[in-house]
This record gives sequence, C-alpha cells and structure tokens, in this order.
Amino acid sequence: MLNKVVRACALVAALSMLAGPGVAKDAPPLHQGPWPIYNGFDHQPTRDQLRALHQHDVTPDQAHEIDRLYDQLLSSSDRAQRTR
Repeated sequence: MLNKVVRACALVAALSMLAGPGVAKDAPPLHQGPWPIYNGFDHQPTRDQLRALHQHDVTPDQAHEIDRLYDQLLSSSDRAQRTR
C-alpha cells in the first residue's frame, strides 16, 4: 500500500514538472523593456534622469491634482490628530 502511494506521488510530481514549462513557454512577457530592479535594488529614474530623456512622470495637470489631494490628506490628518 505504501509503495503505491509513493509511486502515485512521484508520478504526480513528475507530471507537474513536465507541464509547468510548457504552459509558460508561449506566454507573452508581462513587462516590456528593462526591469527597474537590478541586483535587488529598486532603480527608479530620478527627476534629472527623466528631464535628460525629455520625459515627464506626470503631466502638469496631474501634478496639480496630486498636490491638491496631498494637501487634502494632510489637512484631514491634522484635524484627526486634534480631535484625539
């Protein structure tokens, strides 16, 4: 009985190893271009690097909206601390 269980587990393990690479082999890559993580460090572009590439991380309208939301968050946080 134990011999059958061991054989069944070995068969399932072998089949799962064979099926795994075949499924992902034809899948498209999840990320286009270089990854921002190298050697375990997160390398996000700095403002100067984006400026040198003539790229913006957000549009001016988006920057104003971010600032407005951040100010709103800070003001609600200040009110919450005062009520404690």
